[in-house]
Amino acid sequence: MKRILPMMRCQTGSFKSLFIAKRYLLLATFCLIALLCPAHELGIALSGGGARGFAHIGVLKVLEEEGIRPKYISGTSVGALIGAFYAMGYSAAEIESLAIATDWESFIKGNETREDLYIGHKRWAPYGNVSFELGENWKPQLPYGLYMVNGINIKLFELYAAASPYQDFSELPISFACMGTNLITGEPKSFTQGSLMQALRASMSIPSIFLPFEIDDELYIDGGISQNLPVKLLKDLGADTVIGIKVSSSLRDKDSLGNLIKVFDQSLNIGIIRNLNQELEACDILFEPELSGYVSTDFKHIKELIVLGEEYARAQLPLLKEQLSFYQQEELTPLPSLRQNRFWVQEIEVKGNTLLSQAKIREYTRLEAQREYDPLQIARGCLHGWNTEFFQVIYPTLEPLGSDSYRLLIHVKERANKLLSLNMSYNSDVKLSASAILRLNNVLLKNSTLLTELRLGGENELNIDYVKNFGELWGIYYRIFPYVNEKTMYVYNEDHFRTSSIKSFEGGFTSGLGVFSPSQGVAEFFAYSNYTHLYRGMAETPIPPRTYTVSGFGLKLMHECLDDYVFPTRGLSFISKFNFARNKEISDFVYSKFGGELQYHLPLAKTVSVNTMIDVGSYFNSAPLEKFDPYPLGGTEGFVGLPKYQISAPHYRILQAGIKLHPRNMLYIDAGMQHLSYAENELWGTEYNTMYCVYGGLGLKLPFFPVRLKLAVNNERQFTSMLNVGYDSDIFHFSRN
Repeated sequence: MKRILPMMRCQTGSFKSLFIAKRYLLLATFCLIALLCPAHELGIALSGGGARGFAHIGVLKVLEEEGIRPKYISGTSVGALIGAFYAMGYSAAEIESLAIATDWESFIKGNETREDLYIGHKRWAPYGNVSFELGENWKPQLPYGLYMVNGINIKLFELYAAASPYQDFSELPISFACMGTNLITGEPKSFTQGSLMQALRASMSIPSIFLPFEIDDELYIDGGISQNLPVKLLKDLGADTVIGIKVSSSLRDKDSLGNLIKVFDQSLNIGIIRNLNQELEACDILFEPELSGYVSTDFKHIKELIVLGEEYARAQLPLLKEQLSFYQQEELTPLPSLRQNRFWVQEIEVKGNTLLSQAKIREYTRLEAQREYDPLQIARGCLHGWNTEFFQVIYPTLEPLGSDSYRLLIHVKERANKLLSLNMSYNSDVKLSASAILRLNNVLLKNSTLLTELRLGGENELNIDYVKNFGELWGIYYRIFPYVNEKTMYVYNEDHFRTSSIKSFEGGFTSGLGVFSPSQGVAEFFAYSNYTHLYRGMAETPIPPRTYTVSGFGLKLMHECLDDYVFPTRGLSFISKFNFARNKEISDFVYSKFGGELQYHLPLAKTVSVNTMIDVGSYFNSAPLEKFDPYPLGGTEGFVGLPKYQISAPHYRILQAGIKLHPRNMLYIDAGMQHLSYAENELWGTEYNTMYCVYGGLGLKLPFFPVRLKLAVNNERQFTSMLNVGYDSDIFHFSRN
């Protein structure tokens, strides 16, 4: 036994050594297999790049055809938008159809149209090249961004609401993540959970252009600033092989930095390229389509960009197949794409409000708990809230509560109660003017607006308009409108030459009581009195008395649903005023007066619309031309075939028919004909004078102000040109008597 035992110990040790050797050999074999056959966890990273990002879709189409589908996908900015659709189960072809059908220029700018506003806010014409909120100390506050772009928030909710049940993005059909940049710390922020809509909005917040996006008290800007191609993010999530698709532009040379916008773009690209180089090193396969002929704002070339991405990917197929040899080409099974379009809203919560109560904001949106909605209905509800003009931002998200019910969160950022607007304008009638407009909402009384304008230049004016509403979206109101102004009027002879000028000083007030509704119209009964003094002018023809006072009462009616005040292409506008002066003790003239304008714009195609207009004014035979204040008939707001004061009459009709083209985002072209008839005795009588003109116009809707140029020639072969720069319309056109 003594011999055997040692021998047994020796044999046992040999068996143990053999077992350990086999274990290491097996481990080495597995490592060798792992090296020769890499794992199949594929990720795709999509960079930002504005409109150039649509080339991503073409690359994804080719990968699908080759049976290549990622388990993980990430993106930044536009890459995040496309990647999120892909993660939700949309095919590349479906994303292509959606991209082509979407108006991306309007989507990115997120501008709401005038037709969406409530009628109560259309009592004033648009004004102000630039506006500043005033703080508690009345100091102007510079905005965080050039555009508030609330429309983007609402549109993103519509597009991605179906992903609301998935608060963890790894649970989407394809695991998803996107990048943003913390504005306070400058650190990159990866979004892998929460609201998909909020994550995407944070990822695409172009600094200084878009308002920074706030999530949980943190401010975020475009993810491209810190990580434009999120490759490492995918590897952290579990991807073994990452395909990076880079569509961002390179740095420009010195000769290409020709303007402020290009310098700003270059400044952003410097930071983007620095962080991009680090991500490229971690990328296993890089796709970089040739897009040098396109810039980030080329949203009208989506089809071409998709084709370029597709052609580039096809040219890279041999190399791709070699590097992804573990993929077998086969037809992919469609993913269970998210298409949920009905949501049971169990409760509603408002977040971010400080001035208005939750109940009041819910009332503005017209959304109620314990009801089922589709995403479009919820989006429209928030648009109703935005139409009150109380919010810089108002948008929805949905938070699952379980059992197919949701909490509707309404995120708001309220406007300040005090707003200062500055405006500079020029038109051929009154020349150059500068104005400051102070608007106070709910400062003097609840549901009240005080609008004060000081205007200097071609016309000197001080207007104060105070309106107190009894009701939020509909109800009654009263108005107090005192004003003073000084302007120059011109006198012309029969040969159309300007012979002299007359200075006019006018002061007065209008006080009214009216009713209003959200969209139907406004009706106001008013009383008025104004004093007019004419001086410093000698005319060859008789002029009105130098000083007179008129007082009376009247009725105003208004309806408007135009898509734009300056360049309308669809909608209807109607305004009429009836004035009656009946007491000689308070009015130097006894008269009855009517003025009204109706215009209608009908779109025929996306870029073409026709319009018609009728403008009528009459003193109902009660004020002969030589005794009172006749209508000036020409000018930019009247018969464009004449300067403003060349012809005046107490009775007139202007008829117009025209066509408007909108070939580009900011460009408008119009042409048409106007017919003018005017008389000294009666509007519809047989004795009247007639004129007609043909006109053509060019308009530019620039970010801070519009520009309009109109050329016309009348039947007497008189040529007129009229230039309007900025918001030059009378802000208080409806408020006046």
